[in-house]
Amino acid sequence: MSQEGWKEGRPREYDLQRNLGTREGFVAWASAALDELRARVYDQIEDLPADALAFTPEGSSLSIAALVIHMAWGEAGWTSGLADVKIPEDLNAQLQPTGRALPAGERPPLPDQVPDLIALCERVAAEVTKPALAALEDPDAPVPDDPRGATPRGVLMHLVWHWTYHSGQVGLLRELWGSGYRWTFGSLHASADHLTP
Repeated sequence: MSQEGWKEGRPREYDLQRNLGTREGFVAWASAALDELRARVYDQIEDLPADALAFTPEGSSLSIAALVIHMAWGEAGWTSGLADVKIPEDLNAQLQPTGRALPAGERPPLPDQVPDLIALCERVAAEVTKPALAALEDPDAPVPDDPRGATPRGVLMHLVWHWTYHSGQVGLLRELWGSGYRWTFGSLHASADHLTP
């Protein structure tokens, strides 16, 4: 295990800025929340070397690199189903099978450089998530052909939860590897107008 000390994390952003042009409401808020959560993960990993990204504690199949790809894979899969947005074949090839391997406990080959992981996440956001959300008209309309009765609102709340949950695991793995991360607060002011459609 390496000892790299502690990193002071970037302050969390709670008053999210809308990023879908003039659109308002929940979808714009959720898009901004995903942007913030991605930025938080980038801040968690941007200073880490390859051995930290690949570090897997004894008895676990999790690594930081696997978790980051899993988050990008989940975002691409869920948001592409919200609108007629296809995941480009070469992007899908980068996300598979690594993204779905995490729940199965498999250990496929992984990128070992932070810029590659960040670029993958940014590509998912730019080519899948943002186009899908820009085309979304009703966050409460049922997702077509979804047997669970999912709605876009539910899917987006799941993705906010998904990034948050796995970001905590990234922080724990970072600490187990030997370099902690101090979570810091930003301003706790946030508006409530995201509650409208």
